[in-house]
Amino acid sequence: MKSLVLNIRAYFNKRTRATDTHKEASASRKALIMENGESASRLLRNEDFALMFNLYRFHILERLEESEDDSQRIGNAYYVAGARDFIDFIEKNEYLVKMANKKAET
Repeated sequence: MKSLVLNIRAYFNKRTRATDTHKEASASRKALIMENGESASRLLRNEDFALMFNLYRFHILERLEESEDDSQRIGNAYYVAGARDFIDFIEKNEYLVKMANKKAET
């Protein structure tokens, strides 16, 4: 866990937004969009990540099925939604690169 938070300040500064794809955005912000998008693409193609992520999803779904009451079901449903939200975030970063490239061409 320590390695995930070791450079948290640097990671915080690498956040991007859809507005960073606009023509008016600075070159450094556009470069950051490209960098994050390439990282997202590599992550989605990584077999180890795919294996661990899907094992995690199956584990969460099992927890959801084994929930004994509504409060446990609701709590576990949030985990399922969070897993899907993470993949949406990765896909969004890939999309932002495509938009930045498209706007740069026009």
